[in-house]
Amino acid sequence: MDRLPSLDPLRLLDGLPLALLVVDEGDRLLFANSAAEQLFAQSRRRLLGQALAGLVHPHAPLWDLLRRARAGRRAVAGYGLELALRSGAVQVVDLHLAPVEEDAARLVLLVHPSLSDHDLGRDLFARDAVRPVVGLAALLAHEVKNPLSGIKGAAQLLEPVLEEGDRPLARLISEESDRICRLVEEMERLCDPGVLERQAVNIHVVLDHVRRIAEAGFARHVRFQTLYDPSLPPVFGDRARLVQLFLNLVKNAAEAVPPEEGRIVLSTRFEHGLRIRAGASGDQPELPITVEVADNGPGVPDAVRERLFEPFASTKAEGRGLGLAVAAKIARDHGGLLAYVERPRGALFRVRLPACPEPKSDQEG
Repeated sequence: MDRLPSLDPLRLLDGLPLALLVVDEGDRLLFANSAAEQLFAQSRRRLLGQALAGLVHPHAPLWDLLRRARAGRRAVAGYGLELALRSGAVQVVDLHLAPVEEDAARLVLLVHPSLSDHDLGRDLFARDAVRPVVGLAALLAHEVKNPLSGIKGAAQLLEPVLEEGDRPLARLISEESDRICRLVEEMERLCDPGVLERQAVNIHVVLDHVRRIAEAGFARHVRFQTLYDPSLPPVFGDRARLVQLFLNLVKNAAEAVPPEEGRIVLSTRFEHGLRIRAGASGDQPELPITVEVADNGPGVPDAVRERLFEPFASTKAEGRGLGLAVAAKIARDHGGLLAYVERPRGALFRVRLPACPEPKSDQEG
């Protein structure tokens, strides 16, 4: 058997297309590969020994990740974060940090262009897309629902005195009035700020409840698969609204899968240290709990993809296009995110949610 050629680890790291750095306990650079030279627009000779503070602005989220990686002696990650360089450049990147095993004060940093820009951009776009509908929903609730109640009542009073052939028309008026009322109520949910009744929620109990509802009704033809991370902590959320969020996603998936061999996969995982820049405020809530709803349908057509979370955007002939908009709002109300992830086959919707805060010890007050 031929011997494999020996490999130089430093040459391998230098060949990575991603910036890789090693810093000491004072955040001075001990190692930088070629991609790091390109990132900072400086040669390796100039970079080595420099303090990271001379390269990255002090307000950058990188510093919080460095602090948490050292304090916890563990790997952390941040996605879709702004890296503001002293050179004036600002890049949106994903960051991965891990302590060196033999010396936890030293850290390895991996920096690469954000992989979450695409799906997070859709979620942030969805936030803006809902706003123009809020005023319309409030107007409809006030100006449409009350007259509709009168129309339905009049149709019900007329039905008994009409000739047999005309009675279906009265029933049609009544049924259509109910349908419009339901549509208005769905729109109201988009602008209802409500008050979340937050508590510790086992997300697997929520998902199993949603699955049972689906299997007993609209998803009788679907085979469900669950891939749960049993170590997940509870979500800090409103159970009823989380049920509504995932019911909307599962209903969409059930309507998309083929009549035969339809499959929906519900999966969960914990992404420790995940922080995502959300909104103009620059807040970076930690969203370690990830839930995915995937199906084996045709996926989302290109024509709808860019406005997927907008109200009234639907691929179904009789769809109202409010399910995903409502789901995005519920995720947002929890401080979380809902994103559509493109893949070769089928649709995948990813929800990121906050975990329950850990109780403070007596010493912490």
